[in-house]
Amino acid sequence: MNKYIFVAFALFAVINSVRCDSSEEVIDSVKSKHVKKLLTQNKEHLDEGLEKLEEKCPGVSEKLKAAIKSFMECDDKVDDSLTICQAIQSYTLNCTTPLLKVIDDCLPQNAKGLPTLALKSVLSVADFLCKQTGESIFELANPCLWEESEETTENDECEQKIDEFADKYVGKDDIPTQSEICTVATSLRSCIQRDVAATCKNQKTKDVSNGLFNALIAPCSNINEV
Repeated sequence: MNKYIFVAFALFAVINSVRCDSSEEVIDSVKSKHVKKLLTQNKEHLDEGLEKLEEKCPGVSEKLKAAIKSFMECDDKVDDSLTICQAIQSYTLNCTTPLLKVIDDCLPQNAKGLPTLALKSVLSVADFLCKQTGESIFELANPCLWEESEETTENDECEQKIDEFADKYVGKDDIPTQSEICTVATSLRSCIQRDVAATCKNQKTKDVSNGLFNALIAPCSNINEV
């Protein structure tokens, strides 16, 4: 059985972090025709992303091949009787562990643990959404969440923090630590809550929006430095 959440995460990890001898080997390992089509259409970006880490992490190709094989074998064992929410929580971490290790081994010491932190955030958000009613989930598409008020435009604290963080790392060789990422992420909580309160008047909309963000940063509570 093939659960798209597992395939999607594996592809995200592979595309952004590792390289094998050719991207065709990665694409051929994917069973989902839809995901395979998406990968094929973005093959150029896949090759570029895979090549970058190979330069910094020589010899990762064979480890990647073994990790993908292990991932696919685990994915095949997913119980068809489970709901997608049950499958995500029961299998995702276990099935992606080999891929996470390949990525983690290629990161500098200060960045170790970032792949697992990212996955735990994904699982936390999935768990939050799976516990919501359909009405609450629809509220995430409420236009008020995507609007700007005069208050948020004049004092866009969130945007400033994100821009400062991006200027420090985007396009550069340095990789932030878990602590640095979590510090910035958690510091956005107050300004996000303020912005949502300024544009949305319905309490249910505000609750689900703030709850989603809290779920995203929840794994940071386990980072000692935060």
